[in-house]
Amino acid sequence: MNPKTSAQDVHRCELCEENMVDMLCIVCPQKLCKSCVGNHLDDDPGKHELVKYQDRNTALVLPTCEEHSSERCKNFCEECDKAVCPSCISSDSHERHKFLKISEKFVTKKEIIRKETQELEQAVYPAYKGIVEQAESNVMKLEKGYETLEQKIEKQRKKWHEEIDNIVNKLKNETGDMKKKQLKALNEHLQKLKELLAEVQGTIDLNKDIQNSSNVSKSLSYISRNLSLKQFPAKLEVSVPCFLSQPMNSDVILEMFGVVTGFSISNQDGGYDPESQSKPATSSGKDIEMDLLNEPQIISIIETEIEYPENVACQKDGKIWIAGSKGKLKMFYGVPLNVSRLSFGVVGSSFALKELESETDECPKDIALTRTGDLIYGKKLRNVVYIARQNKTDELINLHDWGLLSFCTTPRGELLVAMTDDRKYRCRVVRFEGSKERQIIQYDHEGKPLYTSGMLRKYVKENQNGDICVADCNAGAVVVTDRAGKFRFRYTGSTLSQQKAQFRPVGITTDRQAHILVSDSLNVHIVDMNGQFLCFLNLVFNDPLRIATDSEDNLYVVETSGIVKKVRYLTELKGTLTEYITENVGRKWILGAQKKK
Repeated sequence: MNPKTSAQDVHRCELCEENMVDMLCIVCPQKLCKSCVGNHLDDDPGKHELVKYQDRNTALVLPTCEEHSSERCKNFCEECDKAVCPSCISSDSHERHKFLKISEKFVTKKEIIRKETQELEQAVYPAYKGIVEQAESNVMKLEKGYETLEQKIEKQRKKWHEEIDNIVNKLKNETGDMKKKQLKALNEHLQKLKELLAEVQGTIDLNKDIQNSSNVSKSLSYISRNLSLKQFPAKLEVSVPCFLSQPMNSDVILEMFGVVTGFSISNQDGGYDPESQSKPATSSGKDIEMDLLNEPQIISIIETEIEYPENVACQKDGKIWIAGSKGKLKMFYGVPLNVSRLSFGVVGSSFALKELESETDECPKDIALTRTGDLIYGKKLRNVVYIARQNKTDELINLHDWGLLSFCTTPRGELLVAMTDDRKYRCRVVRFEGSKERQIIQYDHEGKPLYTSGMLRKYVKENQNGDICVADCNAGAVVVTDRAGKFRFRYTGSTLSQQKAQFRPVGITTDRQAHILVSDSLNVHIVDMNGQFLCFLNLVFNDPLRIATDSEDNLYVVETSGIVKKVRYLTELKGTLTEYITENVGRKWILGAQKKK
């Protein structure tokens, strides 16, 4: 047996390749016999570390010192949190520091690594595996969902094609019947004319025969037919019908065909945390059904010090913008009433975070926020709508000869603008996409104006179902049309109100439940999407003016004094909405409203 090729000779010196291995340099690493150890250490003894080969799995590989490259670190400085060599320990930089044997620190770290690895293996990895499976499932669900969505769109397309085909076939059948009737009449008329023509020709032939004849009797018995033949028949007139095609309104067609809604891409912080994974899922956005609180609560009071504010707009982070007199536009943040204001280092219950100064004292006509949080505001005298973004203000819309009344943004990113002509005779609502007009809403199906004329303001808001709600102060009504501009209903106040005749809406907003909330300087009315009065907001306000809701359905009520009250009036629905309205709205809230009177 060749000793060099024997299976038992696998552990041999890597220098001489002859002798059995006795030592291992754990730094290089290299297997060595006793004879070759000296040669291995000759180049730099300090950088090598030898252990017996049988102890290779238990021997520690000590780190080289960062400060003294020729030495190994045998201790650990707790203050500096680093491995140190003997030279480091004796230096001034580690004076009075506490040191551990590096083997002790090694054991401690090993235990920490063991526990963390165990946690990764037993908890984190399975969680990530579940998350990946969930994400893969979401991809499949998304693919399936879009497949279903496209099938629904295709189904609707086929329905429309079928309906169009039916309409076309109906029109073709009608035109075919018209053609048959006209052809029949023309052919009958033509046949009659041919018969008359033949009769005239026969008379001519007979007359010529008599004229050429010598028979006196034929001439004497001749009776003239010219008089009767010269009485021409009535001329039959037919006309080919024309097809009057109607202009196609893409917005109306899209609304009738159907729209795709609910698109979102968002990162939910903590959404993959095990705690949040274990909690029952709740819907978000407009899918959350809420009911009306029996006792609404004022949860924050914001003292703006702006008298007669023009309007309020809510951001998603609890901040609000207030438009006031003398060209002021201010952003505020309200401190909850149950939090000590002194802990924030302020007196009062709000922070004035930002102010946008106008170049003139001209009062802002209205304000709103885009989906990205940019501020839109209008000038009272200039009839111009501006947008402020990235520390720059640009003109967005110029109404020219129309006077600006109010405006609001829509979930689609459009702008609804209520405006009046320069003589205050006509009022309309115009939908803008960017700076382009897309829709004008002005008259009902009978051609009558939807909104009154006059100087009093109109306040516009789009509801969750696409309805356009206009608080017409001069009419004492809230006028509601659908998205296409078709009149739906008017809300003229509650029969429970003693001041019904004085109903003058001065503010309007909507929430995620498609409620319509209206302020009339006496009360805040809550109305459902079909115009049915639900209740008054059973709280005391000092001349409420403008109102707005935030993304969490909190209501902000702006009083003439400049005080803004943040109100919680909804709670998550426990039963069905129908049951709640039947059992609570019809009883408790109306009773509360009656007591208030």
